[in-house]
Amino acid sequence: MGILKRLIGRGKTAQLSVSGSDAPPELAAAVEALQGEDWPLALRLAQPHLEAKSASLRADAYRLCALATSRQGQWRTAFSCWQKLFELEPSAHNALQLASASVMAGEVERGKAWLMKFDEINRVRRESSCAAAYVNFISALAQAGHARETLPYLTWLRELYRQLKITDDMFLHQRGVPFFAVFLENSWPLLLQCLNEKQVREWYGAMLADLDDDGCAALRGWLGEMMPAAAANDE
Repeated sequence: MGILKRLIGRGKTAQLSVSGSDAPPELAAAVEALQGEDWPLALRLAQPHLEAKSASLRADAYRLCALATSRQGQWRTAFSCWQKLFELEPSAHNALQLASASVMAGEVERGKAWLMKFDEINRVRRESSCAAAYVNFISALAQAGHARETLPYLTWLRELYRQLKITDDMFLHQRGVPFFAVFLENSWPLLLQCLNEKQVREWYGAMLADLDDDGCAALRGWLGEMMPAAAANDE
């Protein structure tokens, strides 16, 4: 469904820390291959540097291998590369990549554990928006066919909107939270796979007591469009 691209505004779940002229000379050709979307070549060129003496060079080599294998859908290998990278760089970002790679490899429970590790690290370091991370994880679950598993994370996002109350796009953007309209559009097909229509209407309706006027109007309009008969009964 492309939820990650739409909610975060980019198509890639991980970004290489080196690119172009600032890449280590040893990995310049691998980076060029990655940027040219020649994933097998990028992998072959990076692999010889996985045992380099320099920890930073090893880290960038594992990062390249993780990205290249991810692009090829080799999720178990990608997980192994992210795990090696996490040993070198135990960041919240890398924990999140491990969470997503786990899910894509069919290891949902392991993915949940790595998401908890992301939360643990991010709580201290504040590397990124929790909302953006949860969107990333929801995207992985959805792409891997685990729509029902997205419900707790969608509910977490719903409760975040209720706490923030304000649904102005700029306000949400500054806090790393998806635009409210985009949240409604992308959560809808997932919820329909988890709940019946009455439960979906009640799930969204729980927000009406907390959102600002614009948010309530947007939500009522959304429900009116998607469930016109049910929305009419609610008025």
